[in-house]
Order: sequence, then structure tokens, then C-alpha cells
Amino acid sequence: MAIGGGGSGSAILPPKAAENPLVMQRIPTLVGVGGHFAGEVYALEYGKTISVGRSREADFSLRRTQVYRGQKPEEREGDESAKTVSAKHFEITMYNLGSIEIKNLSSNGTLVDGVLIKSQIISDVAKASHEIRFGADEVLKLEMRVHEDL
Repeated sequence: MAIGGGGSGSAILPPKAAENPLVMQRIPTLVGVGGHFAGEVYALEYGKTISVGRSREADFSLRRTQVYRGQKPEEREGDESAKTVSAKHFEITMYNLGSIEIKNLSSNGTLVDGVLIKSQIISDVAKASHEIRFGADEVLKLEMRVHEDL
């Protein structure tokens, strides 16, 4: 289970966490619940835009998931489901808890809570989780999670 998707830096913490590193912080997090991303976790960072997709260039990449890495080369080649995920399928930016923007980057589309979007602002992640569907089988939940290691 990857936290932060193997990114290069540490998370930018809210002011209270910076003052007291022992405070457990609830952070908006992408949690894989279906498809190749099942079991994967990516904590969002304040002010940072992350891309989600099939390409290794994506911050949260299908090619770095345990499911994909567990496949044999011939299984990967024949994995039609993975091919429905665009190289960079969507991006998500957390401005603050009341403003998390999801932008579709794919001609295959991205659904948030069952609605096809171009761009959507999530303003209630502190109170409710949201489902993001993309590709044939990929499902992520955007929800608050406690991260002890940030």
C-alpha cells in the first residue's frame, strides 16, 4: 500500500500539524476500491496538483499499482481494462478542505459520484466521501484519512 504514490517530497501539513508533529491529521486521501487501484492509497497535499492515470509519468500511476506489477508481461499486454485508462486520465488539486478540484483530462471520461464531469469542485470532503470512476473498472474514493507517518 503506497502512501503518496512514491512522490518526491513530504506532505505540506496544515499549521497545527506543523506546530505539533504528534497531532494525528485527517487528510483528504484517494483510496483505491476497485480495479487496478484497489488497495492503493494517495494522500493529497495542500496546493499540489496530482495526475492520475496509466502512464508512469502520472503521480498516481496504474503502472505502479500492486495489481499491475503482479501481472506477467503477457497479462499486461492483454489487459484491456488497463487500456481504457488514459495516460493522464484526470488531475486533482487540493486548495483547502473546502475546495478540491477534479479535472477530467481523458476522452474516455471521469465520473464523480456517478456524474460525468469536465471539472468539479468538491467542497464537503470533511463531511462526506466521494466516488471517482474512470476507465472500465477503476474506482477511487476521495475521503478523509488519518495518516500517522506524514
